[in-house]
Amino acid sequence: MNGMKLIFITAFVLISICSSAQKKAIFSSQNYAGLLEGEHGSSLQLQSINGIRFSNWFVGAGAGIDWYYRRSIPVFASVNMDFLKKQKRNFYLSADGGINFPWQSDDYLNEWGYAETESHSGPYWSAGLGYKIGIGKGNDALLMQIGYDYKQVSEQVILSYINLSPETDPHDQFDYHLRRLSLKVGWSF
Repeated sequence: MNGMKLIFITAFVLISICSSAQKKAIFSSQNYAGLLEGEHGSSLQLQSINGIRFSNWFVGAGAGIDWYYRRSIPVFASVNMDFLKKQKRNFYLSADGGINFPWQSDDYLNEWGYAETESHSGPYWSAGLGYKIGIGKGNDALLMQIGYDYKQVSEQVILSYINLSPETDPHDQFDYHLRRLSLKVGWSF
């Protein structure tokens, strides 16, 4: 739980600093659907990031669902910086950091017996380059982003067989360090 406290404290400090900026800060939301591609194939992700926008900066807190290899829920702080602005279009750099919580599944049942799993959270981070196209007169925009993501999931599998020999260790530990490319499209308001 210490990591979760760190995320909320960091987000609070960043929002406090940003809200004291000279320009007016406004609420903003970024909502993405994306494709993740890595060593273990392709998967989908969904994310929602809510925070404040001021000048060329966006700071917020986000969460999502990540189906890559082991389904999980990343919870993170996010910072974006706009650059090369031309009318209602611009590029932006994005950085996210937080904790990846595993979404427990029961896929370890087998014909020899059964297995219990105990999953543990790990770090999550992402960095990307995006392009924003403003739509209409308000703050609505279409977002496109390419990036690099990392998530860690650890799990311990405890095998239970009918005839398990005494010298057999029924515990298997798996530690996944999952690196992947991401391509996301989204809507900002």
